[in-house]
Amino acid sequence: MQKLSIRVGAVAAAACAAVLLAGGSALASPSASAAKMTGPEAITGAAYGAAAIANVTPIPLTFAGVVATTDRGFKLGPGGGKEHTLATPDGKLAVAQVGAVDNKQTLNAKTCFVTYTSTATVKFVPGMSTGKFAGATGPGAYQVYFGAYLPRYTSGKHKGECNTSNSAEPLAKGAVATFLAVGVLTVG
Repeated sequence: MQKLSIRVGAVAAAACAAVLLAGGSALASPSASAAKMTGPEAITGAAYGAAAIANVTPIPLTFAGVVATTDRGFKLGPGGGKEHTLATPDGKLAVAQVGAVDNKQTLNAKTCFVTYTSTATVKFVPGMSTGKFAGATGPGAYQVYFGAYLPRYTSGKHKGECNTSNSAEPLAKGAVATFLAVGVLTVG
């Protein structure tokens, strides 16, 4: 399959390197210590239209499981590293990437719809999480998905074909960026 050289693909790849999360398993249950709690954690969010194709994409996150909360300051964008901290009203959750990022890109040549998906495994970083996330440990994984229509060439020998050049700006109509992280979270 031909590798697409789309600016958004590069932004999504950089964002995935910057995004590190973990979460969920089965039902929440107390562990050996009454103060510890282990169970599933899922973190989800999405942006649509113009917000999805921005260089820095704000995605409001919802946490469900051991700690139910939100993160309204989360942004996908270039930069970052192998560690990241999510700031919520209930405390900070620190995570670190433990595996390589797996990137996949597709293009439907009939519809000009391009997708970009990045996944990786992560772990919670003990000692760096605060509030309800204090003492957070556990494994997890995340997925960042981006999908949008590309414009078509309007003239020249490629007229009507999908414009996959570096200068091609994905269209806001129909664009979506999603974030999902799940894993097993132990706090306390």
